[in-house]
Amino acid sequence: MKKIVVLILMMILLLTGCQSQKQQELEVPGKNVKVMQAETKKYPLTLEYIGIVDSQDLRTSAFKTVGKIEEIYVKSGQRVKKGDRLMRISEDDLKTKVDIGKAQYEMAKTQYDMAVNGPVQEDINKAKIEVEIAERNYIDAKDNYEKYEKLMEAGAISLQQLQNNKLELDLEEKKLNSVREAYNKVSRGTREEELEVSKKQMDIAFASYQQSQDLLENSGLRSEIEGVVSEILVKEGDHITQGMPVIAIKSDESTIKVGVNNEDVSKIVLGMGVMVKHQGNEIKGKVETIASIPSHQSSLYEVKINLEPNSIPIGTLLDVFFILGEEEGLFVPMNSLLNEGFDYVYLVQEDKVVMREVVLGEVFGNEIEVKKGINPGDKVVVEGMRSVKSNDRVEIKE
Repeated sequence: MKKIVVLILMMILLLTGCQSQKQQELEVPGKNVKVMQAETKKYPLTLEYIGIVDSQDLRTSAFKTVGKIEEIYVKSGQRVKKGDRLMRISEDDLKTKVDIGKAQYEMAKTQYDMAVNGPVQEDINKAKIEVEIAERNYIDAKDNYEKYEKLMEAGAISLQQLQNNKLELDLEEKKLNSVREAYNKVSRGTREEELEVSKKQMDIAFASYQQSQDLLENSGLRSEIEGVVSEILVKEGDHITQGMPVIAIKSDESTIKVGVNNEDVSKIVLGMGVMVKHQGNEIKGKVETIASIPSHQSSLYEVKINLEPNSIPIGTLLDVFFILGEEEGLFVPMNSLLNEGFDYVYLVQEDKVVMREVVLGEVFGNEIEVKKGINPGDKVVVEGMRSVKSNDRVEIKE
């Protein structure tokens, strides 16, 4: 009987203790945490390299003829659009060349017409005049070339400019030899050959006339690109030579050079999308060219990329990402991760937190991919996770 009484008393005490413990747990408030649902997102597959903004983005412009700078329309640092006026040279000398070219063409045409319809003697006389004109032109060209030789010796012009002038001298010499030959044939009475030569001289005169007109039309220099004036290399009143750089413009469209290894170059194709990062900004671009052979110095393949308009300085190093495609992954905020020799997060299930070990993947911004350990829709603790432990009761705050 005593044993039964003792047993009953023990059961009463046990039940009372359990009720007290449960009541105590209910009375203890859960710890506040903030959660975020794990989401499946698409992310880009990329190849990451370092590139440099190419100096070819700096374009220089020049006139096609000699002349004096008459007026400059822009200043350094000024933004220009394609087709905007930059500067012009004096038109006086160019107009004179047009008038001379027109007169020579009209003379050559008249001579050709007379060769077709007039007597042979008149043709001979005209051919003789043509020889005299060609001789004067050759002498002028020769004198001009000798002047250029002296300028070259003094370092005032480049070798290329001297060579261009030599080409003009050679052309005048060929013209002279041609008209002399024509005169000899006409004087011998060779009618068909005389007509052919006259026609050739007329064509040469017309081409020269057209060229002088083109030079006059190009007396005003216009921008070939949109960008910012980097430097003006001349001033009003300066005398310039043909092909001499007079202005430099920084294009809005940057070109980036990247050295790519043998393994990755086969993954890159023309027109492939590219993204670069500069001072926290992301700028899009496309692959423009891919070298077919590697550099002897680096053994890397040079890839050129055209970027959208930007203000990145020439020579800047940039992080370059070649976009190969997209994949899907499960992502959580970086600040939700904890580590105790292994990576883990806390999940909220019902009203308690549960520790869950995870296997991590790629990092994108402030999020990281979780390859294994959690599922889409799981409630991941993103605030308050350092003040809880597994199986703690929690309350979710908004």
